[in-house]
Amino acid sequence: MRNIFVVGATGSIGTQTIDVLRNLKDKYRLVGVSARKNVEKLVKIWEEFKPEYILIRDKERLKILNGIKGAKILPFDEGIKEVISDRRIDTMFFSSGGVNDIEWIVLSIRNEKEVFISSKESFVGGGELIVKELKKRNKTLIPIDSEHSAIFQLLEGKKREEVERIILTASGGALFGKSLEELKNAKPEDALKHPTWKMGKKITIDSATMFNKGMEVVETHLFFDFPFEKIDAIIHRESIIHSMVEMIDGEIFALLSYPDMRYPIEYALTYPERRRNRFPRFNFHKNLSFYPFNKKDYPCFEIIVEAGKKGGTVPLSIVFADEILVNLFLEEKIGFIDIPRLLEKVYNNVKKRDLSIKIIEDVKSEVREIIEREVKNCI
Repeated sequence: MRNIFVVGATGSIGTQTIDVLRNLKDKYRLVGVSARKNVEKLVKIWEEFKPEYILIRDKERLKILNGIKGAKILPFDEGIKEVISDRRIDTMFFSSGGVNDIEWIVLSIRNEKEVFISSKESFVGGGELIVKELKKRNKTLIPIDSEHSAIFQLLEGKKREEVERIILTASGGALFGKSLEELKNAKPEDALKHPTWKMGKKITIDSATMFNKGMEVVETHLFFDFPFEKIDAIIHRESIIHSMVEMIDGEIFALLSYPDMRYPIEYALTYPERRRNRFPRFNFHKNLSFYPFNKKDYPCFEIIVEAGKKGGTVPLSIVFADEILVNLFLEEKIGFIDIPRLLEKVYNNVKKRDLSIKIIEDVKSEVREIIEREVKNCI
């Protein structure tokens, strides 16, 4: 029996992880959860699982949780240190968005926890540090993302030198095929209508700009140590094929399943076993379509991939900048096409430095200053 703590338990991925854990009670005991501010969901999780730790980032909401008896209720930054140092907890699942968990992921690895990461922002932004810590301990990171879970499974039993390329599939997001004029006038509600996945607002907007797919290219490089030139992407609107691996003889292996994040979450948590589940199955009642991926049409994709190639603090800068810009778009303070324009401004103005935990706040301050200086031009 493993003891698991879920960071970001009330978000989209966190909620699906809790659902998976309902069917894995013989394998995992949920000993702690955290949320940004959703106390209602935290209370429901506590009523069902009775976790020992409940952490919340919004300190103003602590008092609402004080009525819970039998749990340690703490502000996140204080409580996460205690959780990570608790030797009984052997598994940490990071599912919150943003770059704020890089330090806690690194610290968890140093404390010999098994780590699962669904936070693209933290993994892309802090990937160099995270991979370095894993390599020191000869640890393997089992991916949670549907694309990287597919690649992980497809590469098993194959010789690396026989792999020609890895092909990520992209739905194209809610604005696929729209004209430049339509993109100029796109509102948040337009960009949030994802064709296949039910996800949080941030990642749904990132799917529309294709920034999300760029992050996945960087993640693929970090996870599997494949060179960037061997990682490709295509548009596949139905999100049934999650990734493909092309071999040097031209044969292509693909992984198909209904677009439900519980598949890769469960696979990661039970690896190398597989379990029967109640997740929806894909029925062969529809055609599968493919479209070429013209990277020039998606500047956000190219910017984060180039940042990943540069390394150091540059990926962190771009990931954090995107976080700010997506929020500004959701608040209708900038337009949809302002996201790539301002992201490029950040890319062209940030300084590359060696990445360390100590420098993260300085990097974030630098990015904020650049955006504050530039954003007035599009309001």
